[in-house]
Amino acid sequence: MTATRLLVAEDDPGAGEALRSAFADAGYEVKLAATGAEARAAFADGPWDAVLTDIVMPDVDGLTLLREFVAAPDAPPVIVMTAYGSVERAVHAMKDGAYDFLEKPLDLNSLRVAVQGAIARRKGEAAEGGARARVRSAQRTLLPGSSPLLQRALEQASRVAKTNATVLVTGESGTGKELVARMIHTESLRMRGPFVAVNCAGLTESIIESELFGHVKGAFTGAVRAKKGKFELAEGGTLFLDEIGEIPPNVQVKLLRVLQEREVEPVGGEETVPIDVRLVCATHRDLDALVKAGRFREDLYYRIKVIVIRLPALRERPEDIPALLDHFREVANERNRRKVPAFTPAALERLQRYAWPGNVRELENVVEQAVVLARADRVDVGDLPEEITGDRGPQDVLRIPVGNTLAEAEKELILETLRKAGGNKTQAAKMLGIGVRTLYRKLEEYGQA
Repeated sequence: MTATRLLVAEDDPGAGEALRSAFADAGYEVKLAATGAEARAAFADGPWDAVLTDIVMPDVDGLTLLREFVAAPDAPPVIVMTAYGSVERAVHAMKDGAYDFLEKPLDLNSLRVAVQGAIARRKGEAAEGGARARVRSAQRTLLPGSSPLLQRALEQASRVAKTNATVLVTGESGTGKELVARMIHTESLRMRGPFVAVNCAGLTESIIESELFGHVKGAFTGAVRAKKGKFELAEGGTLFLDEIGEIPPNVQVKLLRVLQEREVEPVGGEETVPIDVRLVCATHRDLDALVKAGRFREDLYYRIKVIVIRLPALRERPEDIPALLDHFREVANERNRRKVPAFTPAALERLQRYAWPGNVRELENVVEQAVVLARADRVDVGDLPEEITGDRGPQDVLRIPVGNTLAEAEKELILETLRKAGGNKTQAAKMLGIGVRTLYRKLEEYGQA
C-alpha cells in the first residue's frame, strides 16, 4: 500500500523536524523543504496528498507558493501555518485557495486532524462528483435567474465551496442566504457530512449558549441529561449560523474561542471537545456598523468574514422575476393541485414594478396566494395582493418628512408596523423582515417594551 505523501515547507529546522517526526510516526512519507526554492523543487516531484507551508519563508513568500501549488493540475490541499496574530495574512491565504490555516504554536493533534480531513475529502471528491453535480443542479433551481449580480454571487459560492474557508453571506431578509449556504455545503468536500442550520435570532439569550455548545447533565435547572450542541452535531460537515448579528456579546466571546481553538466546552463541563466543522454565517444587518457601535466584537467579525458573498435584493435584479414566477407557479400548482398556466401581461407588469421588500421569499408567498385564488385560467391583476396592485387606503401609507434621520425613520416605521399588527410583536417582526429579538431590543430602546 502506498504511503500518504506530505510536503512540509518550514524554514525553522526544529519546527520542521518536529512535524516530520510526528507525521512519519503516523505512517506518512514526509518531505521537508527549508526554503521556497526547495519547496518548488519538491513539489515538482509529486504527486502529494497534502502540503503544509509556513506563510513566512526566507526566499519566497509563502502566499506565492500557495498560489502556485493550488493552480497546479490535480492540486493537493494546502494548509498554511502562520504565527499568532497574523490572521490578516491567513485570511488572504484562504482567499488564495488554502484549504485551512493554523496558528503557531501548533497543536499537533489539531494539525493531524486538519491534514487527515483534507486528504480524506480530496480522495472522496471524485467519487462524489456525480452526486454533488446532481445536488448542485437541484439547488440552483431554487435561485433561478441570469442577472449579473446573482451569477457573480453564485460563482463566488462555487469557488469557495471546495475550500475550508469561513464564509459570511450578506443580504436582505428573503434573498436566499440559507440556500447559498446549502449550495456551498453540497458543492464542498463535506457533502457527506451534516448540514446544521441555526437561526440565532430565534434563540433567547438564556438558551443560545447551550444550543451552540451543548451542556452536561445538571449544568442548570432542567438539564436532566447531557446534550450535544450544534457544533458537535455538525461534526465533519457545515454549521450555518443565520442572523449571526443577533448573538449576544457573552456568546460572541465563546464563539471566537471555538473558532480559534477548534474545540467546544459544553455548558457546565470541564473538558473540551475537538471539532471539525466548516462555518458559514449570514446576516441582513450591517456588521460594520454594529462593530463601530460596540455591539459586535471586531475580532469575531474578522474571523467570520474571510469570504463575503453579497446576495442582491430582488429589486436589484428585476430581469429575474419572470423566471422566478414560472418556478414558483409550478411549485404552487403541484402543492395545491392547481393547473394555472401563466400570469397575464398586466399581472406580470405589476409584479415587475413592485419593490419586493421581502425579496424572493415574499415573491414565493405572493405567487402561491395568487395561484390558489386565481379566478380564471391565468393569474390576473385582481388576484394579486393589495400592496402590489396599489388598491390600499391611506392608512397603509407611512409618510416620513425629508430631513428625518435614518434612526428616526426606522423608529416611525417600527412603531407604525406594530400598530398595524395590532400589537402582535411576532407578526410585526415578520412584516418588518427582522427577528423578534431584534424587535424587542428596538422597542426597549424606544421605551415601548
